[in-house]
Amino acid sequence: MKVKFISIVCLLSLLLSLTACGGSSNSQVSKSASEIADEIYNTQTFQDTLNAIDADMLKDYYRIDAADLSDAKVYVSGSFSTAEEIAVFQASSTDAVATIQSAIETRLEDLSLAFESYVPGEMTKIKDPVLVTKGTTVVLVLADDTASVSDKVEALLG
Repeated sequence: MKVKFISIVCLLSLLLSLTACGGSSNSQVSKSASEIADEIYNTQTFQDTLNAIDADMLKDYYRIDAADLSDAKVYVSGSFSTAEEIAVFQASSTDAVATIQSAIETRLEDLSLAFESYVPGEMTKIKDPVLVTKGTTVVLVLADDTASVSDKVEALLG
């Protein structure tokens, strides 16, 4: 009986120590949405000047309820002649991530409708966006050089 008890205690100790060392597959990003968006904007090449939009305009562009966000920063084309865009969202919960991803899909559909006849050359950006989710952070970038942008986003979300 005593040997069985000691064995159980040892097994529980081992399991506890393994879970303490394990990493989370749903780890969070340490940078703010503004830091990520600004870093992308300042280090990547864009054809257009991008302008940051305020929180009031964010709902017009992405239709995301403020309750689903803990932080966000979005840059859009200043001239509206390109589809270039940077959007970084930090969801208020893991459940809100799916809502944000759905809003991004709707935004891409809206851009597609706007640009397919207006500037068809921009469709490449819309059809092949850089879209990365890590934990509760969702990043969308529409740019020409998706390989460079993708590498930068991955590094920032590290």
